[in-house]
Amino acid sequence: MRQNNFDFLRIFFAFIVVIGHIIVISDLEVFQKYTPYFNTYVSITGFFCISGFLIAGSYIRSKSFKDYLKKRAARILPPYILIILLCAFGFSLISEYSFVDYFTSTQFYRYLAANLSFLNFLQPCLPGVFTGESSTYCFVNGSLWTIKIEVAFYLSIPVILYFAKRIKKKYILFATLYIVSVAYRLYLSHLGHSTGNHSYVILARQLPGFISYFSCGIAFYYYFDYFIKHKFHFLSIGIILYIFEMFMDIEILTPFALSCIIFSFAYSFKKLNNFGKYGDISYGIYIYHYPIIQLAINFGYFERYNPYIVALIVVLVVISTGFLSWHLLEKRFLKR
Repeated sequence: MRQNNFDFLRIFFAFIVVIGHIIVISDLEVFQKYTPYFNTYVSITGFFCISGFLIAGSYIRSKSFKDYLKKRAARILPPYILIILLCAFGFSLISEYSFVDYFTSTQFYRYLAANLSFLNFLQPCLPGVFTGESSTYCFVNGSLWTIKIEVAFYLSIPVILYFAKRIKKKYILFATLYIVSVAYRLYLSHLGHSTGNHSYVILARQLPGFISYFSCGIAFYYYFDYFIKHKFHFLSIGIILYIFEMFMDIEILTPFALSCIIFSFAYSFKKLNNFGKYGDISYGIYIYHYPIIQLAINFGYFERYNPYIVALIVVLVVISTGFLSWHLLEKRFLKR
């Protein structure tokens, strides 16, 4: 079970998110033709599938609930807190506000409070930051919305696995979670489109709406031996279902289909098993990339220079930042 390609897959998904956000945030016409090939939603939900699998294993292997929480906190909090504080204080240098107005603005303190408590959607912007003509969004870090979902999942998985231990036919529990999650997401999405109230769409993209992806990851962990035995059958079914729902523009069996594809890949290409030997930089890439892209846009680099070269430099800076974050920050906290 430990010999897998998850490190490669996570870096691949993170790379897709970076390119996808460059396309969306820069809003340059020259990049729009690449939109279908860099779907950030597919990458994010792919992360959720993998997370369900790995976190289930992490909890089961933990000595205690406290030990589990310490491991999760050590993995997710250091870079998360660092990027929020760096942006909050560092971006005072590029704000349209004066230093005094910036640090006395209630928006600054709302940003700190909302983001440090994982409620990023309550205050995604800083005073006078990314509000110029070159900026499309004032969001400081539009990627952080998924972190609160991960944290909520970390807290809910002990409850899920508590019931899993006490149910002989565990697939009933996982199927129930899956069905309820899909129903929740579809219903709130329908309300959002029918009423025009975007709040319903935001609610649809909270933890209950993504439990279908997490529950698939947990189920594949519990039924790992059966999956490995029938791996290519799962892959075939996954590809067929995924393509069908993609063309039908629905998301009912997609979580299961995507999980089939991801886990089949993860346990098929042995040459990629050691992809993460130089560091697990996927989280760093994900957590830091958005502000770096915003800075490049804010300074007008995409407009003044060749956008492809600028995009390449941004990607290299993001990868370097992720590498440094892993070796100087994340790995040290995990060792403790």
